[in-house]
Amino acid sequence: MRETIRAALVAAVLCGGAVSFESQARTLDAVKAGGALRVTVYRDYKPWSWEENGALKGIDVDIGAALAKQLGVKVNYLVLRAGDDIGDDLRNGVWRGSLLGEQPGDVMLHVPNDSRIEAANDRIKLTAPYQVEGLAMAVEPGKGDRAEDFSLFESEKVAVDVGTLSDIILLTARDHKLIEKVVHVRGEAKAAEAFDKGEVVAFYGESALVENLASHAARPVSIVYPKHKLSQNWPVGGAVQVSAVDLADAIDKEIAGLAASGELKRIFASYGVTWREPKEDGREPKVQ
Repeated sequence: MRETIRAALVAAVLCGGAVSFESQARTLDAVKAGGALRVTVYRDYKPWSWEENGALKGIDVDIGAALAKQLGVKVNYLVLRAGDDIGDDLRNGVWRGSLLGEQPGDVMLHVPNDSRIEAANDRIKLTAPYQVEGLAMAVEPGKGDRAEDFSLFESEKVAVDVGTLSDIILLTARDHKLIEKVVHVRGEAKAAEAFDKGEVVAFYGESALVENLASHAARPVSIVYPKHKLSQNWPVGGAVQVSAVDLADAIDKEIAGLAASGELKRIFASYGVTWREPKEDGREPKVQ
């Protein structure tokens, strides 16, 4: 359905005349003069950003509001449906806007802080990372040690979202001995539901979502971070238009201030998620 709609919109644009393919970047002074910071967040992306009872909620939503407050302006949001790749998202969320005529954000949150993304998208500049994401496992208390090396799942069941990196890790760990104990579901929420029902002893996936789901679990749970050759951490930050250098510098400064004041830790904790401070020297993130 999404592909059908996208094709129809492209056809309409091509037949309908000229369109603006790049929005003018707003400087820090322009943002302050306009009285609002426009923040791009993803749609339906718990616990980072989602709509509930008509209101936006989530970690990125709260960080956007905190940035705007620090800059002395109000906040408004562009809620972005994820495209086929990060390049599509940066185009729609940062420098062009949507084909429906929505203006892009002054800053887009939840962009992987990777220099290769900046090199491949010359219209954007990355801003400071505010979290290190990775993979986490929610497991019955007392079984964490065996979950960390995956030996637990030679005899006990674990749920995972099918086709994800977490799934690949489980299927290949311990010389493929876990295959019979891996329960495939659609989405981490279903994995958490299987845990709540006692159908599995653990569920595995992206750390923020696993931790958020575990904070609402119907039975006791522990969080562990198994190590595997395919497992990885990735810093998450923001992006602005490449010409908005002063805005990028201001956002970097305010992110540092939110970290130092404990506000980032508080925001993450309010969603049951551990804040993991990005480290410039490449060391393992510090768990706060």
